Amino acid sequence: MSAEDLSASCRPAVWADLPAILALRTRVIGADIRWDDEAYMAWRYRLGRPQAGGGECWVLVRDGALLGMVGTQDLVLRCDDQSCPALSLMDILIQPELESVGLGVWLNLFIQEQTTATLAIGANANSIGMVSRLFDTLPNRRSFVHPVKLGHFLRKRLPVPGLPHLMAMGLETMMRLGRALLLAPWLPSSIQVRPWARLDDALHELNAQLEANDVVHAERTPAQLNWRLLDNPRGSSQVWGAWSKGRLIGYMATQLTPLDGERQALTIVDLVVPLPSGRPALRALLWTVLEEAWRHQVEYVSMTSYRQDVERELRRAGFRQQAHQFETLGWTCRDEGFKALVEARPDWTLSEVHTDRV
Repeated sequence: MSAEDLSASCRPAVWADLPAILALRTRVIGADIRWDDEAYMAWRYRLGRPQAGGGECWVLVRDGALLGMVGTQDLVLRCDDQSCPALSLMDILIQPELESVGLGVWLNLFIQEQTTATLAIGANANSIGMVSRLFDTLPNRRSFVHPVKLGHFLRKRLPVPGLPHLMAMGLETMMRLGRALLLAPWLPSSIQVRPWARLDDALHELNAQLEANDVVHAERTPAQLNWRLLDNPRGSSQVWGAWSKGRLIGYMATQLTPLDGERQALTIVDLVVPLPSGRPALRALLWTVLEEAWRHQVEYVSMTSYRQDVERELRRAGFRQQAHQFETLGWTCRDEGFKALVEARPDWTLSEVHTDRV
């Protein structure tokens, strides 16, 4: 196919493309699809429906056959008083017999021409080289883990009947006491953390506070987060709001993540809190999520961050950083002024809600 043929054959998917998209996903992903994939794709992408989804699924079609696809999620990045439309890439798939001909590279470059800024958040063993070549690479995002239940960990290392259980009980009690002393949930008493059934306009003021911080802020709207966190057919999230005197001062979303067998983890999939003013709210939210993890008897709580000020609080609360070579962040930006602003900011409010992992 010529360059002209390729460009003419790549377009946003419509509803009639869904069977071919599902067939490609079944062929490439196969047994790793553990959800209703038709409901999931209909939820994630517009597919010709203006009011549906959170982005486009672009398809490359030749003679009626689907060769490859790439999904996008709409974002607005804000830095200082400037904003920039952006797309986060996800769900890139190529027919297996065509994987070596460069279609993945071409699809990435094609999407970069459709918007001002393009983000590639995360990678795998097959894509990390391509991402590093096609995008301006930034420092990796950072993964943090807080252990909650230690029995499984100790049983693997101490094969002595009864001993791992006793040690786990003692260590878990000490960790809970340490969390209480470090996070001091009773101070200040003016902060209330409670479940948030549906996000509303209170979120707008929180966005405004983040825009004033020295960060690159991925703006969240109530409609976007309700769609992303609460209506996801792969599993909804638990949303927590931190309030002081009737004013929203922070929010966090979590999701239970299955591990092998009956074990599970709790993942912090999104967090918005202005710092340093919101430090008490962040500590109250961390206390709440760690107590929620204890209630569910999960193995650990995890979070992937790109904010150093948040990470200092995570370490203080007992989280430990774990190396992860695939937590990459690449981007391109055709607005040179906005790009220069971003390059002077090491911290972004990106989270798992901007990826296709949840």
